[in-house]
Amino acid sequence: MRLALFSPLSPLQTAVADHAEGLLPHLAEFADIDLFIEDGYVPNSPLVKPFAVYSHREFPTRASLYDVIIYHMGDEPTYHGYVYRTLQKHPGIVVLHDLVLHHCLFGLTAGRGNPEGYLDEMRYAYSKEGEWAAREILAGRGLDLMYKYPLVERVLDSSRGVIVHNRYAQQQLAQRRPALATTVIGQHFFLPEGVNPNDERGALRERLGLGDRFVVATYGLLMPHKQLDIALRAFDRFRQKHAEAVYLLVGPTEKGFDLAGTIQSMGLQDTVRMAGWQAPPDFVRHMFVADVAVHLRYPHVGGTPYTPIRLMGLGIPTIVTNIEPLAEIPEGCCIKIDVDEHEEETLVAMMDYLATHEEARRRIAEKGRRHILEEHHPRRIAQQYKAFIEQIQAAGSLAAPAREPPVDWQQYLIEEVAGVLADWGVYGKEEGLLLPIAEAIASLGLGPKATPSGRTASTEVSD
Repeated sequence: MRLALFSPLSPLQTAVADHAEGLLPHLAEFADIDLFIEDGYVPNSPLVKPFAVYSHREFPTRASLYDVIIYHMGDEPTYHGYVYRTLQKHPGIVVLHDLVLHHCLFGLTAGRGNPEGYLDEMRYAYSKEGEWAAREILAGRGLDLMYKYPLVERVLDSSRGVIVHNRYAQQQLAQRRPALATTVIGQHFFLPEGVNPNDERGALRERLGLGDRFVVATYGLLMPHKQLDIALRAFDRFRQKHAEAVYLLVGPTEKGFDLAGTIQSMGLQDTVRMAGWQAPPDFVRHMFVADVAVHLRYPHVGGTPYTPIRLMGLGIPTIVTNIEPLAEIPEGCCIKIDVDEHEEETLVAMMDYLATHEEARRRIAEKGRRHILEEHHPRRIAQQYKAFIEQIQAAGSLAAPAREPPVDWQQYLIEEVAGVLADWGVYGKEEGLLLPIAEAIASLGLGPKATPSGRTASTEVSD
């Protein structure tokens, strides 16, 4: 079986890259795999070295070589825009990491100066109601509507089958597209190459100057929806009884989120440490120093967060938000707290309980570790991928087209220019720059006549 796999890869700062790389050696046990990525970077993970890596722009001339296409799709335009665009022309199996793709589609359209493209996406998925919601969002009046309208519909309509990581996501997809083949396959647990849990904790604690201090930690992209305001307030109250405790934050901070300013305003700058983004091996090594991990998330985007899976697999007692995507985690493997008016008090109580009851910490850690190692072993997960691929093949819906349609070089050039200009921050309002460029393209016979705004009539997602 020849498999084409589309996914962001390291060194891009996304958990999807780490996830995709960790499963590659196990998928390779039953398939020959080529990787297709966005331009502009060179993958650096040792797990990628055995595989051929191509620009996604080469795929149209190679598509007929493959029996299966797998797309890793998440809610981030920078990393997943090329995946979304290719999927429209070459349907395959989608690994849907997030049920909500609204932020991705907004970023690829309105975020690049193409509000008409965004309106088209919303009309496609939700008709007139979608157009109304889109106009509210464009006006800045209804950003929470992004969660009500997930904008996943066109991805579903372009898919031969969809893999999700929890039953809640599968149920949501069934309500939208009952006939679509879907399956639930859990997140796999693995450690990056060179990481050894047996001799990491003490050395890193010493290097970070932590000694025997009690360490609470949060990992991954640091953003408001991870309830960090609640977590920090709870930690501040927790320190009233545990003055030597340290809160370690490991991961990049979302653009526009002044987390450092929040920490400063709360007077926690001496007890909260921000380690920033870490490459996958060092990211995992930082997990070994935690006595308790906190991974809150609300609202959520429907996908199973990967970080708690890895934390539990490492035997780290973990506190999570009691959300639907984590419902499959058995009781006792982690601590789940509800989103309600008592959330902060509950978090304080749970941190205090775990700090003062070492045996409870050990029991939760061991149960969580055992569950993850049994149910989320990568070889087991890879076999579930294989079974689903064979199911879709048996239905006769994975065959590659015998001939690829010719590349529309005119539209390709127009989209390339639009994408480069958008990356420079130049949008439709910059008539003085856009109009001469549009006229120059038109003078070469490459594309539609320029409009006064400098944009063409196309409303496709920007490259």
